[in-house]
Amino acid sequence: MFDVDYFIKKFEAIPDEDWTTGQFENDIGQRCALGHCTFIESASLKDILLDEVAEINDGTDGQYQQETPKSRILAALKDIKEK
Repeated sequence: MFDVDYFIKKFEAIPDEDWTTGQFENDIGQRCALGHCTFIESASLKDILLDEVAEINDGTDGQYQQETPKSRILAALKDIKEK
């Protein structure tokens, strides 16, 4: 239903300052990748990123060490698109 291109476009439109790590949503309204998704979108994103969304978002996945959660998620999505 939701493909890699959909999520790249969605996440590119969300400012870096609206992202957080370590939690779904923090007390100032910042959200992780899954927090920016509806329930149905979340299931698709987990399928695309092989259920590694939280690890990539939080920077605990060794392959994605970009500076921000947004840039890590986008890097992972772009890697999948290239494959």
